[in-house]
Amino acid sequence: MMSPIKLAPLTMVASLMLLGGCAALPQSGPAGHRIIRDSRNGSFILHEVDSESALPSPPEMAQFSPLPPSPRPGATVLAAGDAISVVYYEVGARLFSSSTGLQTTPDANARATTVGPIAIDRDGLVRLPYTGEMHAAGLTPQQLAFAIEQKLRTISEHPQIIVRLDAANGSSVMVSGEITRTGRVALSGAQEKLLDVISLAGGPRGAPETLLARVDRHGLVSEGPLEKLTYENFGGTVMEPGDRVQLVRLPWSYSVLGSANRASRYDLPLRRVSLVEALAQAGGPNEYVANPAAVFVFRFVSEPATGGGAPGPERAVVYHINMKVPKSYLLAQRFWLQDKDVVYVGGAETNQPSKLLQIIGQVFSPIAVARQATY
Repeated sequence: MMSPIKLAPLTMVASLMLLGGCAALPQSGPAGHRIIRDSRNGSFILHEVDSESALPSPPEMAQFSPLPPSPRPGATVLAAGDAISVVYYEVGARLFSSSTGLQTTPDANARATTVGPIAIDRDGLVRLPYTGEMHAAGLTPQQLAFAIEQKLRTISEHPQIIVRLDAANGSSVMVSGEITRTGRVALSGAQEKLLDVISLAGGPRGAPETLLARVDRHGLVSEGPLEKLTYENFGGTVMEPGDRVQLVRLPWSYSVLGSANRASRYDLPLRRVSLVEALAQAGGPNEYVANPAAVFVFRFVSEPATGGGAPGPERAVVYHINMKVPKSYLLAQRFWLQDKDVVYVGGAETNQPSKLLQIIGQVFSPIAVARQATY
């Protein structure tokens, strides 16, 4: 077996040979100077972020717009598709007495007869005995009851009518998307708000920060981030029959690559996320192999629209920020990420010998272990 004295020169020779190949050692991506050099050949546009004026414009976030308010706030209004029951109370000569039909013998006792449930058809009409077709949609149960009483005055003695809403199929909101229970949510006279409807449907599925809340009211659409909803803003909007609420998951993301501690793909919430937050999420630059002066953000930017037309073609833009400069930490808090951004942390040029020693250790450590095992 070769002695340690003879093995040491071989180790030194191998080390010297490998030192000449430092440039060929594995890297996590291009060095910072290579990115800056490549920008000069027109592959992309490089922007140095060294002042407030050099920061890119923040991304436009979806904002809720107000919807037309309900014309009858607080009232339970009947709608097409609702199922109702009509309770008839009569004294004296009654229309509803028995199977024999109209009773002409006076009766001092008030008796109740229930008809229903009856569905309000698509035209908003309901057909009732002795009164025929009546318009019900858009009326409250009390208003419909009064209209029925007026029609019965000439054929019934002292009619008293109660209209009961059995199934609010038309007086409901449809909920869909990333929500626990999709389908209809019935509305009552309690003035259910948007957040109430979402809660009644079981709440959202998944993280609220990645969901967009969308409300469609008769073709008018308002949408915005779900996590921004409160009862003081759009979340307190009173829902109307026929409203459609949808929770949509937008697959926005950004990637952190290079010499970060946790290079990976990350979900981008539907709010503004700064470059500092993105670096912190990835564990920051690796202190052993990263070059904090070589932090870049790769992005495709569309040319601004001209004359109200569609946006122009996309162009590749790279933003460079030197995180060795203290001021850059303030600027990075105002640098907002966009969907599909790539944050790249370049490697340090001076860490090549360190990588070489790690490789040498990986090569010769098994030899040392085997040598110890033989003694």
